[in-house]
Amino acid sequence: MQTSYDLKFVVLSIFVAIIASYAALGIFPSLNKKEEKETVFTSLTTGLLMGLGIWTMHFVGMKALIAQVEVKYDILITILSILPAALGASLAFYILIPKSMNRPLKKHLLISALILASSISVMHYTGMEAMIIPAKISYNYLLVILSIIIAFVASYISLGYFADLNFFRGVRFEKQTKVFPAILMGITISSMHYTGMLATNFLPVPTVSNNSPLLLNGYSIYGLAFYCASMLVLASLIVAVALSKAN
Repeated sequence: MQTSYDLKFVVLSIFVAIIASYAALGIFPSLNKKEEKETVFTSLTTGLLMGLGIWTMHFVGMKALIAQVEVKYDILITILSILPAALGASLAFYILIPKSMNRPLKKHLLISALILASSISVMHYTGMEAMIIPAKISYNYLLVILSIIIAFVASYISLGYFADLNFFRGVRFEKQTKVFPAILMGITISSMHYTGMLATNFLPVPTVSNNSPLLLNGYSIYGLAFYCASMLVLASLIVAVALSKAN
């Protein structure tokens, strides 16, 4: 089955990923490490924002998919698919936060990049499992592996930049300083998604239409993704204001 993409939704999905990355980057270096609870709070907050951004980007990207058949989504799997992204991103940031005033070790950066790349990938393919479509889904596993490699390499570079910003947190950073790693991370998430979609093959098969209330249609999933994108921006503003007052 041939598929194509709506360019405006592709651009919107990349923009969402960049905004999420910028929000996470704005929080990550804002707190100096004092106590374990503070480190956990920072990691969870940053990871949740990043995870929500990854999740939202995926489903806005899925709205960009133009298929020859109606696509619906299992609402339970759709909602649960945010967990690997949020938990994985939180763990990646937790490992990356230095436990002393020293720069994070290279091995910590490597582990964090592996975890973040894995969480992005698991979220993507879990989200794909939520699809209810009259077609059999199969994958080109060479492209699947390529999508994971892309996620890892760019995660390593952008997290390294994240770590440098946190290490030099005594220096006043201009907003422009955060733009590059945010764009890179946004492109990382988007590149993994669309490489993963390139690896996906849809073989049409006859099936009975399912009108279960536990399914979301294409418009519903876009509405849910748009709602989450709005919550992402709102949450970013609330956390940023709270942190600025705390500091």
